[in-house]
Amino acid sequence: MRLTYRGNEYEYQAVPVTMVESTTVGLYRGQRFQFSTPRHVPVPQPALMLNYRGVPYKLTETGTMEAVAIAPRSAVSTPLPFYMKTPKELASEIAKVHHLNVERRLQHRLEVAQANGDQNLILQLQKEMQHLA
Repeated sequence: MRLTYRGNEYEYQAVPVTMVESTTVGLYRGQRFQFSTPRHVPVPQPALMLNYRGVPYKLTETGTMEAVAIAPRSAVSTPLPFYMKTPKELASEIAKVHHLNVERRLQHRLEVAQANGDQNLILQLQKEMQHLA
Protein backbone atom coordinates (compact mmCIF):
# COMPACT_ATOMS: atom_id res chain seq x y z
CA MET A 1 0.00 0.00 0.00
CA ARG A 2 1.52 3.37 -1.03
CA LEU A 3 1.08 6.13 1.52
CA THR A 4 2.21 9.74 1.73
CA TYR A 5 3.28 11.68 4.80
CA ARG A 6 4.24 15.38 4.46
CA GLY A 7 4.99 14.89 0.78
CA ASN A 8 7.17 11.80 1.28
CA GLU A 9 5.84 8.63 -0.28
CA TYR A 10 6.56 5.26 1.25
CA GLU A 11 5.43 1.68 0.92
CA TYR A 12 3.51 0.33 3.92
CA GLN A 13 3.91 -3.35 4.68
CA ALA A 14 1.03 -4.51 6.85
CA VAL A 15 2.00 -7.12 9.44
CA PRO A 16 -0.48 -9.99 9.45
CA VAL A 17 -1.99 -10.60 12.87
CA THR A 18 -3.79 -13.87 13.59
CA MET A 19 -6.83 -13.47 15.80
CA VAL A 20 -8.02 -16.05 18.35
CA GLU A 21 -11.55 -16.24 19.72
CA SER A 22 -11.56 -15.33 23.39
CA THR A 23 -13.62 -16.96 26.11
CA THR A 24 -14.88 -13.50 27.06
CA VAL A 25 -18.45 -12.88 25.98
CA GLY A 26 -20.08 -9.46 25.92
CA LEU A 27 -23.54 -8.01 25.61
CA TYR A 28 -24.19 -4.89 23.55
CA ARG A 29 -27.74 -3.55 23.00
CA GLY A 30 -29.13 -6.95 23.75
CA GLN A 31 -26.85 -8.80 21.34
CA ARG A 32 -24.27 -11.28 22.61
CA PHE A 33 -20.84 -11.22 21.01
CA GLN A 34 -17.51 -12.89 21.62
CA PHE A 35 -14.25 -10.95 21.83
CA SER A 36 -11.28 -11.94 19.69
CA THR A 37 -7.70 -11.20 20.70
CA PRO A 38 -4.48 -11.30 18.73
CA ARG A 39 -2.46 -14.48 19.21
CA HIS A 40 0.86 -12.67 18.99
CA VAL A 41 1.59 -9.02 18.32
CA PRO A 42 5.00 -8.73 16.63
CA VAL A 43 6.88 -5.73 17.97
CA PRO A 44 10.21 -5.10 16.25
CA GLN A 45 12.98 -4.39 18.71
CA PRO A 46 16.10 -2.40 17.93
CA ALA A 47 19.31 -4.44 18.00
CA LEU A 48 21.47 -2.82 20.71
CA MET A 49 24.98 -3.34 22.01
CA LEU A 50 24.82 -2.77 25.78
CA ASN A 51 27.19 -2.97 28.70
CA TYR A 52 26.47 -3.86 32.32
CA ARG A 53 29.27 -3.40 34.87
CA GLY A 54 31.89 -3.81 32.17
CA VAL A 55 30.33 -6.94 30.65
CA PRO A 56 29.08 -6.39 27.10
CA TYR A 57 25.89 -8.03 25.85
CA LYS A 58 23.59 -7.64 22.89
CA LEU A 59 19.81 -7.35 22.52
CA THR A 60 18.57 -8.94 19.30
CA GLU A 61 15.60 -7.86 17.18
CA THR A 62 13.48 -10.55 18.82
CA GLY A 63 14.20 -9.12 22.27
CA THR A 64 16.51 -11.91 23.46
CA MET A 65 19.89 -11.29 25.07
CA GLU A 66 23.13 -12.68 23.68
CA ALA A 67 26.54 -12.71 25.29
CA VAL A 68 29.33 -10.92 23.44
CA ALA A 69 32.83 -12.35 23.49
CA ILE A 70 35.29 -10.11 25.31
CA ALA A 71 38.58 -9.56 23.50
CA PRO A 72 41.76 -9.89 25.58
CA ARG A 73 43.20 -6.55 26.71
CA SER A 74 46.37 -6.96 24.61
CA ALA A 75 44.31 -7.34 21.39
CA VAL A 76 42.33 -4.14 22.00
CA SER A 77 44.09 -1.25 20.29
CA THR A 78 41.33 1.31 20.04
CA PRO A 79 42.36 4.82 21.02
CA LEU A 80 40.83 6.39 24.08
CA PRO A 81 37.85 8.68 23.53
CA PHE A 82 38.73 12.37 23.77
CA TYR A 83 37.02 12.81 27.15
CA MET A 84 39.27 10.16 28.75
CA LYS A 85 42.52 11.83 27.68
CA THR A 86 44.52 14.27 29.73
CA PRO A 87 44.44 17.90 28.59
CA LYS A 88 48.09 17.61 27.55
CA GLU A 89 47.43 14.55 25.35
CA LEU A 90 44.37 16.20 23.85
CA ALA A 91 46.26 19.42 23.05
CA SER A 92 49.08 17.42 21.44
CA GLU A 93 46.64 15.46 19.28
CA ILE A 94 44.81 18.63 18.21
CA ALA A 95 48.14 20.28 17.30
CA LYS A 96 49.12 17.28 15.12
CA VAL A 97 45.79 17.32 13.28
CA HIS A 98 46.04 21.09 12.77
CA HIS A 99 49.58 20.79 11.39
CA LEU A 100 48.48 18.08 8.94
CA ASN A 101 45.53 20.18 7.79
CA VAL A 102 47.76 23.23 7.20
CA GLU A 103 50.24 21.12 5.20
CA ARG A 104 47.47 19.57 3.10
CA ARG A 105 45.88 22.96 2.38
CA LEU A 106 49.26 24.48 1.48
CA GLN A 107 50.00 21.58 -0.87
CA HIS A 108 46.65 22.10 -2.59
CA ARG A 109 47.31 25.83 -3.01
CA LEU A 110 50.72 25.04 -4.52
CA GLU A 111 49.15 22.61 -7.03
CA VAL A 112 46.58 25.23 -8.06
CA ALA A 113 49.31 27.90 -8.45
CA GLN A 114 51.36 25.52 -10.62
CA ALA A 115 48.31 24.73 -12.75
CA ASN A 116 47.71 28.48 -13.24
CA GLY A 117 51.43 29.18 -13.87
CA ASP A 118 51.67 31.92 -11.21
CA GLN A 119 55.46 31.95 -10.50
CA ASN A 120 55.32 34.60 -7.74
CA LEU A 121 52.72 32.62 -5.79
CA ILE A 122 54.64 29.36 -6.33
CA LEU A 123 57.82 30.89 -4.83
CA GLN A 124 55.88 32.35 -1.92
CA LEU A 125 54.17 29.02 -1.17
CA GLN A 126 57.44 27.08 -1.39
CA LYS A 127 59.00 29.44 1.15
CA GLU A 128 55.98 28.94 3.39
CA MET A 129 56.36 25.14 3.09
CA GLN A 130 60.05 25.37 4.06
CA HIS A 131 59.13 27.52 7.04
CA LEU A 132 56.40 25.08 8.08
CA ALA A 133 58.70 22.05 7.91
